[in-house]
Amino acid sequence: MKKIALDLDGVVFDSENLYRVYTEIYDVEKYKKDNIIDNTQRIFQKRYNWSEEEFKKFYKENSLEVFKTANFMTGAEIVLNKLKEKFEIIVVTSRNDIETEIAIEKLNTIGLNNIKIFNNEHHKIDRLISEKVDYIIDDDKDICKNAADKNIIALYMKNNASPKEDKKGVINVNNWGEIYKYLILNESEN
Repeated sequence: MKKIALDLDGVVFDSENLYRVYTEIYDVEKYKKDNIIDNTQRIFQKRYNWSEEEFKKFYKENSLEVFKTANFMTGAEIVLNKLKEKFEIIVVTSRNDIETEIAIEKLNTIGLNNIKIFNNEHHKIDRLISEKVDYIIDDDKDICKNAADKNIIALYMKNNASPKEDKKGVINVNNWGEIYKYLILNESEN
C-alpha cells in the first residue's frame, strides 16, 4: 500500500484561510491601515511589514483560536475517507503538541483516528524519507519542490493568490476533488 503524508494547515484544515481573515482584522484594528506587502505569500509572516515582535504577539494572541475554529477544507472529509481504503495516510506537521491535540480531536470526528501523526516537524523532508512516503500533500511550495527532488510526488495545494509551480514531480491542485482524481487515476495506471 502506498503512503500519503498530509500537511494539516491549508490542506486538511482551512486554518491558513482563517489566518488571512484574522491578520486582516488585526492589521486594521491595531494599525488602522493596510500593511500588506505581498498578498500572494502563503504564510502571514511574509504578507505584512510587521516586525518580528509583532508577528510573535499576533501568533500568541490568535493561534489557538484559529486552530480551534478551523474547519475541514471543502471535500477533505469525503476524499480522505475514500483514500484511507487505498493508501496508508500519515500526518507530518510543524504544529506543536497543543495544536496537534486539537487536530487529533477533529480528525477523530471523521473516522481518521488510527493515523500516525508526526508533529513539531521542522524538517519535513527528512521525515518523509524516513517514513518512505510516496506522496505528500502540502501547501508550501518549497516543501513540495524539495519532496519532488527526493522522488516523492508532491501535490501542491495552492491557494488562489499563489502562482502555479512548474516543476517535474509537483502537481498543482486547487481542491480535494483534484487530489482524489490524480491519486486514483495515477495509481490505476501503475
